[in-house]
Amino acid sequence: MPSKALMTVPKLVALLLLASTAVSAIRSPESFPQHPQTARQQLRQEQLQQRHYAAATVAQTTPRGGKVDKKAPPAAKPAILNDAVTGTIVLTLIERIVNKFFVQAGVKFPAQLGGCGLLFAFLVIAEAAVPGVGNSIYEYLTPGTTLLTKWLPVFFVPGLAMLPLAPSVGSGLEIAKVLLVTCLGLVYTLYSVAFSVLFLRKMSGKVAPPAPVAAAPKKSRAVAAGPPPKPFSDETMSFLYKASGVLGLASLLTQTTMSDAAWGTTLRTAFFYAATFASYVRCARLPTAFTKAVHPLLTSTVVVWGLLYVFGVATGSSDFIESLKTYKTSSLAWNVAGAGDMLLFCLGPSVVSFAVSMYSRKKLLVENFLIVVAAMLVSSFGGLFGTAAFTNLIRLGGSSGNALMIRLSMLARNITTSLAIPVTTILGGDISIAVVVVVLTGIFGAQFGRKLLDLVNIQDPITRGLAVGSAAQGLGVSSMASEADAFPFAAMAMALTAVAGTILVAIPEIKAAVISTCGI
Repeated sequence: MPSKALMTVPKLVALLLLASTAVSAIRSPESFPQHPQTARQQLRQEQLQQRHYAAATVAQTTPRGGKVDKKAPPAAKPAILNDAVTGTIVLTLIERIVNKFFVQAGVKFPAQLGGCGLLFAFLVIAEAAVPGVGNSIYEYLTPGTTLLTKWLPVFFVPGLAMLPLAPSVGSGLEIAKVLLVTCLGLVYTLYSVAFSVLFLRKMSGKVAPPAPVAAAPKKSRAVAAGPPPKPFSDETMSFLYKASGVLGLASLLTQTTMSDAAWGTTLRTAFFYAATFASYVRCARLPTAFTKAVHPLLTSTVVVWGLLYVFGVATGSSDFIESLKTYKTSSLAWNVAGAGDMLLFCLGPSVVSFAVSMYSRKKLLVENFLIVVAAMLVSSFGGLFGTAAFTNLIRLGGSSGNALMIRLSMLARNITTSLAIPVTTILGGDISIAVVVVVLTGIFGAQFGRKLLDLVNIQDPITRGLAVGSAAQGLGVSSMASEADAFPFAAMAMALTAVAGTILVAIPEIKAAVISTCGI
């Protein structure tokens, strides 16, 4: 890191410390231990407990969405909603501040991962320096973290929606090879990390031998459980449907009657933004037998494609590719940005929020630090060299002149998108292919990662979190949200695997070795 960056980091940490301490003091000054307990403070504590109960209710979600306990006290809904919104705003500001400092300092590192690491370090240091500060900030950001985690899969729709714009990899056979590398690569990384971590934990005595399983009593038909509740509430689906309908009609009228209106693009973006959420919620509520086999991210992407085509035809453009290009323009300017750009923007604070979950299990993280590092090395080295060797073995790309480029585009499959792009650029692959492979890996990992671990009876939460986070990046991490002890380790594994992979390919000797392993 350049000297300018070294000078900037202390300023950034100081700014975060000052802002967070102020937020903490404004929100809950009574939480500090040096103040005596008063009746007002007791009342505040009871209110916090009610808020935490509501947050815990919202957090009981499936990997693809939130099912809310209808027995939750109705009075708590406005409070948790307000806390979730303000917490999300704070996490977004953190990501934006870190991004600005990184740009000014010339730091070539994703602000979302940097913000996650800095926030986690700040929470730990703040709690150690002034007991109560770190915990107070943690409590403040928890509702926002819960909200972002709930909707995290939706933010990956743009990456998959851009699939038609990716360059061709060749014949149908070559496409099948790409899918084979994606699927087997996921299984390889998942199991190699899982069994390595499990071995180390058993050697260190941190995993007790499984207790003998007693014979399960036969279930009575008279007490059979009813169908599981649908992900997301009926109210959420209804609101998104209405918002999409109103915005879609307004956008359509604007495009057909006032095509030159300055707000036309903004209205279109708002429509597809709401429609993307609505399509995901609807697809997540499809029959369980279907969603177990096909992730809602896949079906909702198909719905978005259909909406883009229909909207294009209705506004006088039958070119699907041109309509797709308006969905993601790679700009955040208000009169240019597409819905995909806004969704990808939301991915930033979502990754930053992983620090909150990591902080909740900071003791476990410290106790298993060496095991976390071991998982990082297995996933990064194995992901690069293992994938390179397999693409060479199956002769991916055939004898075409693009064969090496296609193989190199596969190597970042288990690295989160923000760093998969620079990794692919360094290696000489194609970014479009790499992003699609990364998203597909995440989908397969979110859909089948936990099931694959269950298949070999790996139940240790730390092992499960490290394995899924190392193999399936952000979507895999979101699928672990229901496993409280595993989720923070999945988040850390995702971040460390991405960082380690980027560092490795930046070393000329390792880069040359990886390219050589690909053959050709």
